[in-house]
Amino acid sequence: MSNEMKGVLLAIGATIGWSLSGVFIRYIPEIDAWTFNAYRGASMSGALILWMLLRYRGETVAHFRQATLIPLVATAGFFGIGSSLYILAMQKASVAAVSCVAATSPLFAALLAWVWLGERTRLMVFAAILVALIGVAVVAFGESGASLTGLQGSLIALVVALCFAGQSVTLRRYHSVEMAPSLIVGGFGIFAVVALTQGLAPISRNEFLILAAMGAVQLALPLVLYMRGARYVPAVQMVLISLADAFLNPFWVWLVHGEVPDRSVFLGGALILGAIVAVTLRRAAPDNSTPAT
Repeated sequence: MSNEMKGVLLAIGATIGWSLSGVFIRYIPEIDAWTFNAYRGASMSGALILWMLLRYRGETVAHFRQATLIPLVATAGFFGIGSSLYILAMQKASVAAVSCVAATSPLFAALLAWVWLGERTRLMVFAAILVALIGVAVVAFGESGASLTGLQGSLIALVVALCFAGQSVTLRRYHSVEMAPSLIVGGFGIFAVVALTQGLAPISRNEFLILAAMGAVQLALPLVLYMRGARYVPAVQMVLISLADAFLNPFWVWLVHGEVPDRSVFLGGALILGAIVAVTLRRAAPDNSTPAT
C-alpha cells in the first residue's frame, strides 16, 4: 500500500470518528453542555496521554516541556471554548444544521490566516465566505421555523466555526509545536474550569461510560489518525475528506436516533459545502494569476 493511500485511509478513519459526535450527544441529551464537555475533554486528554506514552515512552515529558506558552494557551483555549459551544449548539439545533454551519471553519481559517499571518488570500475566498454565510443564514432561519433554540444553535455553531478556525491558524503559525500536549491541556483545562466555576452536575455510571467512550473514540482516536494521515496527504485533500462529516454526522443520527433535518438544511448545506469545495479545488489548481490581498 502506498503512503498516499495509507494517508487517505487514515483521514477517512478520522472523519468517520468525528462524525459520531451527534450519535453520542443524542444518547444523553439531558446533561448540561458544560458538564458534558468537561467529562468528554478529560477522557480525550487521558486517551491522548496514553497514546503519547505508547508512542514516545520516556520522551513524553520532554514533549510537554518543549511546548511554548502562546501556542499552548491559544490552542487549548480555542479547543476548550469551541468544543463546549459545539455541544451546546448540538443540544439546541439539529445535528445536520450544526454540522453544516461548523463546516465553514476552513473559510474563516483562510481569512484569519490573511489577517494574522499575512498569507495571500484570493478574492475567491472572500466570495466563498459570502456564499457560505448566505448558506448559514438559510440553515439558521430554517431551524428557527422549528424553534427559537434552533436558531440559537445555528448561530452558536457559527462561533464554533470561528474557534476551530482560530485553532487551525494557531497550529499553522506554530507548526513546529506538537499538537497533542496543547489538546491535552485544553481537555483537562476545560474540566478544571467547569468544576471550579460552574460545578459538575452529577451523572450516572452509564452516562460517564458514554462520555468516556466519546472522548476516546470520537475525539482522541480521530486526532491521532488525522495527525498521522496529514504526513502523507496534501492539505487540500485532507480538507475535502473531512467535509464528509457534514453528511455522515446527520446520517448516523438519522440511522440511530431517527432525527430528520429541516429541508432548509439541505439547501444551506449545499451552499456552504459548494463554496468550500470550490475554494479547495481552486487552491489545488496551478496558480498563474496574481492573488488578491
